[in-house]
Amino acid sequence: MSTSEKRQGIAVSIALQTHVLRTCPVHHQIYLDEDADPAGAFALAIELIRKHGPYAQEFHNNAHTLTDLLSDLFAAAPLCCAQCQLPPASASLRNLGGLRERVLEVR
Repeated sequence: MSTSEKRQGIAVSIALQTHVLRTCPVHHQIYLDEDADPAGAFALAIELIRKHGPYAQEFHNNAHTLTDLLSDLFAAAPLCCAQCQLPPASASLRNLGGLRERVLEVR
C-alpha cells in the first residue's frame, strides 16, 4: 500500500468515525452528510497528529497535511449514494431552498 493510499484510508476513517461521511446501508457506498459538522473531523485529525503515534509518523507531524486531505475528501464526496441516487430527506429539503433562491433570481 502506497503512502497516499494509507493517508487516504486514515482520512476516510476519521470522516466515517465523526459521521461527516456516511455509508449507504443498501449499497455500502460512501457519501457526504451535509448536516454533519466537519469541525469534529478536523479536531480529531489534529488530536491524532498531536499524540505522536502512527498517525503523526504517517503525516510527518503535520496536521495541515491531514486536514487538507480531509477538505479534499469532503469536496470530492458525493451528496448521496451513487447507486441509490437519492439524497437523504434533509438534503432534499435543502435543495428546495436552493430552488427558492433560483426562482427569486429570475424575478
